[in-house]
Amino acid sequence: MSPSLQDHINSGKYAEIDGIKYFYRDSGNKEEIVVLLHGFMTTSYHYRKLIALLEKKYRVIAPDFLGIGLSERPSTPLSHRMQAYYLYKFLEKVTDEKKVHVVAHDFALPILGFLLKEHPEHIKSLSIVNGFLNLPKFRFYLPLSIIRIPLLGDVFSFFFRPPFLKWIYQLFLTKKGFRFDPDWERDTYQLLFSGKNRGNTLEFLRNVDRSSHTLRDLEDGVKSLVGLRQIIIGEVDYRISPYQTEFIKETLRTSALSVVPSNHLPMEECPEELAMKIEFLVDSYSRNSNKTKTFHFKRTKPNGEE
Repeated sequence: MSPSLQDHINSGKYAEIDGIKYFYRDSGNKEEIVVLLHGFMTTSYHYRKLIALLEKKYRVIAPDFLGIGLSERPSTPLSHRMQAYYLYKFLEKVTDEKKVHVVAHDFALPILGFLLKEHPEHIKSLSIVNGFLNLPKFRFYLPLSIIRIPLLGDVFSFFFRPPFLKWIYQLFLTKKGFRFDPDWERDTYQLLFSGKNRGNTLEFLRNVDRSSHTLRDLEDGVKSLVGLRQIIIGEVDYRISPYQTEFIKETLRTSALSVVPSNHLPMEECPEELAMKIEFLVDSYSRNSNKTKTFHFKRTKPNGEE
């Protein structure tokens, strides 16, 4: 195990929800809470650079979804409805029911959509990073489109190990010329593709409900959000179609769209720029909350004297 992954594990905690252990990072001790939710092909480990930047100003919580990374898996299938159910119970426990700011990357947005449908009051603000929402029309990007194919995907997934894993991510998910940290490849393999983790990762990728009923639930969920919201996309992220971004803008009724210098993994490629975008929204919420004024009325006598 690399020092980087060992430090990630040592810095983490476990929360038990209905007998299932959630792994999560919990850093910083400020009042505002920022929750970082990972998507496909990533875990809380891949937020390590962003956590180091945000923990200086906020309390930062970054969980692994159940069955992914270091979190235990339940006996039920790894569906997004199941993840949303347990995510709410997890946040309720570790935040003492406080409202939070959420950063949702990739597939984390549909999971969060189900949570919002039942508990929109829990979210202060939402930063969507290279996300998608219209599942019936979502075109799974490479290499996910291959991994999702039964049998062929199982065979292809065996190449997701050193020395091929780094090349696959660099080819499909990062900007040309980007280089991962030396230990990144071994750590990612251990968290997502070694042993039984590979089966869980494949199930997470494949168990996506793309029905029209699901879409209605997701739309209802994100429309119920009353907090601030913004969309952040990588300048060369062609994995997420412009249609998905426009759909999110229309559904959330927002024009707040910004670009960062990355492909699909800005938390790895440009964590400083991503942190600035997140900080702007979180601080904007805090400023708006502090604008409430208290008026003091003085009593006056009939002759006008105080």
